[in-house]
Amino acid sequence: MTLGEKIREQRTAHGLSQETLAEQMGVSRQAVTKWEADQSAPSSEKLIALAKLFHISLDELIGNEVTSGEVPQGKNPNLILRANLTRMAITLHAAFGYAAAQHLWMARRAFYRSDIMAPTIFSGICLALCSIWMASNHRFEPDLKQRRKNTRIELLYCLVQLGFAYLIIYAGIGIVGALLMMVTVFVYIVVINPKYMNRKLTK
Repeated sequence: MTLGEKIREQRTAHGLSQETLAEQMGVSRQAVTKWEADQSAPSSEKLIALAKLFHISLDELIGNEVTSGEVPQGKNPNLILRANLTRMAITLHAAFGYAAAQHLWMARRAFYRSDIMAPTIFSGICLALCSIWMASNHRFEPDLKQRRKNTRIELLYCLVQLGFAYLIIYAGIGIVGALLMMVTVFVYIVVINPKYMNRKLTK
């Protein structure tokens, strides 16, 4: 397998378009097209960057270890598992956010607030853990510029969900708040992540 074929195979395996790969490598799309057609070769600096982006060694990229149709085992991440874990973190974050908000709304109206404190604290702890989980998923993005962009987008998403939680606590919108949170999660996973965050979380 030629170097160009390996670049094309790895790009496809990671769900990247030529335009996206070109942007992350700081080159034109035409340059990527020439790489994949073996009309030109990346510089040594670009080869190192490509190997890092694809999570394989430089030897695996330029050597003969990879055969057609294979992705190196033990080097290439399980993208399906990664997408599932990211999707799970986002969903659980919203679920525990709603639970914590609903318990706080109940606590504001309960005569014996101590009865509500335990589930409220539990939901709050789970919400914090899911927030840490979501933040840790950004480490999978090798491009630092994209990672910073993703962090800003996710902070905005969390602020939107926080706004719905505030309305649940102080306006008592209940099930309407839950529906708003669910719709936001759906849009975030299906639209925002693949279009703006370079994370394909659905088929």
